[in-house]
Amino acid sequence: MDKSVLQIMLGLGILLVISVFASKTSARYGIPVLLIFIGVGALSGSDGVGGIFFDDASTTQVLGIVALIFILFSGGLSTSIKIVKPVWREGVTLAVVGVLLSTVIMALIIHYVMDWNWVPSALLGATISSTDAAAVFGIFKTQKLQLRSKIQAILELESGSNDPMAVFLTLSLIQLYMGPEHFSWFAIVRSFFIQMSLGAIAGWGMGKILVRLINWLDLEFEGLYPVLTVAFVLCLYSLTEFSGGNGFLSVYLAGLTMSEEKYFSKKTLNVFHDGLAWLMQVAMFLTMGLLVYPSEITPIMGNGVIIAFGLIFLARPLSTYVSLVFFKYSLKEILFLSWGGLRGAVPIILATYFLVSDVPLSKTMFNLVFFIVVVSMLIQGTSLKLMAQLTKVQEFLPEKKWLPFKSHMSHNEFIEFDITEKSGQVGKSVLELQLPQGVLVVLIRRFDKDFIPRGNTQIEHGDKVVCLASKDLIPVVETIFSL
Repeated sequence: MDKSVLQIMLGLGILLVISVFASKTSARYGIPVLLIFIGVGALSGSDGVGGIFFDDASTTQVLGIVALIFILFSGGLSTSIKIVKPVWREGVTLAVVGVLLSTVIMALIIHYVMDWNWVPSALLGATISSTDAAAVFGIFKTQKLQLRSKIQAILELESGSNDPMAVFLTLSLIQLYMGPEHFSWFAIVRSFFIQMSLGAIAGWGMGKILVRLINWLDLEFEGLYPVLTVAFVLCLYSLTEFSGGNGFLSVYLAGLTMSEEKYFSKKTLNVFHDGLAWLMQVAMFLTMGLLVYPSEITPIMGNGVIIAFGLIFLARPLSTYVSLVFFKYSLKEILFLSWGGLRGAVPIILATYFLVSDVPLSKTMFNLVFFIVVVSMLIQGTSLKLMAQLTKVQEFLPEKKWLPFKSHMSHNEFIEFDITEKSGQVGKSVLELQLPQGVLVVLIRRFDKDFIPRGNTQIEHGDKVVCLASKDLIPVVETIFSL
């Protein structure tokens, strides 16, 4: 193998290892892990100690889009529809109205701060108007934030669903900026409804289809199910975009649709896509860090601070308040939702469109977006846990499902059930459960102690019961334990 290729492979491996070890700082000091990844990339670039030259905006854009679709799909998989359903109106309002209002307010601020015309001001405003799924999901995981279910659901739903709106606005304004004589507001509004409608229909429909496909295929090797879902995500995004729909919305809704469905190897797929999402985040932010030149950031830092503060302390709070004022949330809750609007990968990905399309002022815009994202992560990301305490939106969430082992058998799966006081199984023996042939109660956890039950072992309130069942019998077993 060519030595230059080996050097690239070695360098990539070293950067990934450094990023993983550096992420320990996130949990210890509360620094957003994504900010660490960007920092590693920037230090490794031509302006940093690494001296790696990289200025390929097109590659960064493609990598960012691919990474984002897997991050959104994973975010959808890990978000419960039962939790999101009560707040879908708030989430959608923030994703649409909130982004629009933020764009308008930021256009005003940028117009007067940068002394630009209205179109480039609005273009930059639209680019930084959406919150970021990778940043929000990453903060929740690394800082182990436990929020009220409604508050966390709104932030997750908004960050996963407002990207399409920001992408639509940014691309429309680029079109207006570059060719105003061919621009039509009617065509833009019509395109918006078509994109969102097709994206929503494709995401929901294909999510249902994938679940049925997984259960029908009965693959001999469990490791092929992740391969199937990766292929599915790539095809879904591409076909939705080809048909005129919004691919980002489709992959997020597909994951969200699957989150409440029952399908074989679900736990394995969730773990796989969580790991894949982390890998995509690391690769994406490292590449974005390499693309930026710190020496070019210094001249715009003064105006960048004003614009970033305008976004954090004016545009985001006002757009959040107006979007939620009719939903009867307290001012403290609105304040936290405003503070939780982290900026991250999406604005930087959108900023690469400026470079690829050779938009006037593109380099200045890109540097401003990068700087604003860093400021948002530094100020909001590091203080999100403190803000949750001050606004009293924290809550101890129910204990996560516990399984001490995994099934590696292609036709069987371990499933776990919590026995509550109202469960109809309390007081019954294992034999009295009348489980179908082919289903075994293999383990019971009681008072933090595990034991293998016998036929006469009685089920008690508070038990965690682990069954081994063939996949075709899982619905039957779930029905028995749901009584």
